[in-house]
Amino acid sequence: MRFLVPFIVFDLIVTIVVLLTVLKLRGKVFAMAMAKTGTVNPAELQAMLTFAREQTPRIAEYLRTNYSGVPEQLPSVLNSLLDELERTAKEQNVPLDRAGIKPMLASALDMYRIGNRRERGEAMLKVA
Repeated sequence: MRFLVPFIVFDLIVTIVVLLTVLKLRGKVFAMAMAKTGTVNPAELQAMLTFAREQTPRIAEYLRTNYSGVPEQLPSVLNSLLDELERTAKEQNVPLDRAGIKPMLASALDMYRIGNRRERGEAMLKVA
């Protein structure tokens, strides 16, 4: 019992460090997308963050219904999805273009483990 408490504390510390690292990395991906779109005021940044948060489940659903798991099919599915996301961003007056949406999509692909890393990377390179 004496060793259980320090082990639990150590486990909590490791978990917190891992979570902070993952959140920091995800923030960097989003920051890179923001840098590509130019200067952003706080209202625009909030709109982009809200858009990303709202679209992530939509991305998962779209991939679940339109992607069968065949790697050759992934670029065309992603292209169609990017078209939809770009159209939605314009409808909602979110200042994101295709280049700004691609990192968000890449992050969602990683999060939902669509294909393997190599397949995702190749597909994202093929998407215009």
